[in-house]
Amino acid sequence: MSTIERALPPGGLLLGQRLRRLAPVGLVAALLALAVGAQLAVFGGNLTGFVEFGSRSAQFTRAPVGALFTSSSGYDGQFFYMQATDPLLLHDSTIRLMAAGGAGFRMQRGAYPALASALALGNRAALPFTLLAINIVILLSVAVGLAVFARHRGWPARWTLAIALTPGLFLPVLRDLSDPMATAGVLAGLLCWQARHRWWAALCLLVAALAREAMILAVMAIVFDVATQIWRQRDRRPRPWLATAAQAWPVVVLPTVALAAWRLYINARSGGSVGYAAGSVPLENLLQELKWSFAAEPRLALFDCVYVALILAAVVRLAQLLRREVTLFGLAAALMSLSVLLPRLGDIWADTRLSGAMFALLVITGLQQRDRTALRIAGAAAVLTAPVVLLSL
Repeated sequence: MSTIERALPPGGLLLGQRLRRLAPVGLVAALLALAVGAQLAVFGGNLTGFVEFGSRSAQFTRAPVGALFTSSSGYDGQFFYMQATDPLLLHDSTIRLMAAGGAGFRMQRGAYPALASALALGNRAALPFTLLAINIVILLSVAVGLAVFARHRGWPARWTLAIALTPGLFLPVLRDLSDPMATAGVLAGLLCWQARHRWWAALCLLVAALAREAMILAVMAIVFDVATQIWRQRDRRPRPWLATAAQAWPVVVLPTVALAAWRLYINARSGGSVGYAAGSVPLENLLQELKWSFAAEPRLALFDCVYVALILAAVVRLAQLLRREVTLFGLAAALMSLSVLLPRLGDIWADTRLSGAMFALLVITGLQQRDRTALRIAGAAAVLTAPVVLLSL
């Protein structure tokens, strides 16, 4: 205890401790307010700027009157906006336009636009606001929830920043993307499962899978965790798998069935399979993205080089940690790395978005296993958020 802390009365010391624990949350809120405010100034107060409509895609996205077109191609937020106008895909025109715009497979990521539509109460003019507001609330909730969880586990609260500020969680907030919801759902689902709140875990993972289909990999990690429990209990009592399976079935079955059912519904409505995100040879996608960054965005090329290096460092460290000890979060992080290494990346931001869950889970893994290398890698990724935000303005 410092000299200043010894001089404080007990009430003042308790207040000081609480303020230190809340400091990371305050910092996340301040940086988020600064980033959103700066972008809003660039957009002239037009919230559709966060959607990032593209002039070439306007015929497919039902851009509202007065929409701001930030580029020729736009970004994925424009398709989430479009789906939010018809979240249940009841109109054939929605499916036809999504498919014609090359976003057919994105229709399975319906949780985010559905929530935005519900909050807008059928008012399309409110969609740009609800799409942004959802992600702001999610990011702040992640910061608060992890700060509280860290306090109960005795972990330094500062590592909340390594998750809340990781580029794959923070930057999509500014582009109306579903990644914050997907990552938050995975984190909450796995933490609930570890705390034996199986129905909450099932709900969180269901939302995560319907926000981004790759999040079903977290369910696979739970399947392995359950199988490991059954194997360890095989000599302790007869039929150990019955009780364990009875405990785990909602967490495994509900997200899987929900994602499969939603996809079957989309296929039935579209008259055929809408396909999947294209894949590539492992690591080839990252090399291709580096080429794009040097050719198209020289200002961000250095960031991209460092970030790709951190992705590879995280993958190597996760493999080392799994050799040391197989844990739920370590396995989930390793499986999430497949969603970074295998898909074909369509732009220089793709690796950032796809690696968000992996880096967030790497932080929890590092804290649980007290691995400083893992924490430093994830922390370095989070530090990169600030210059990217500045360069994007």
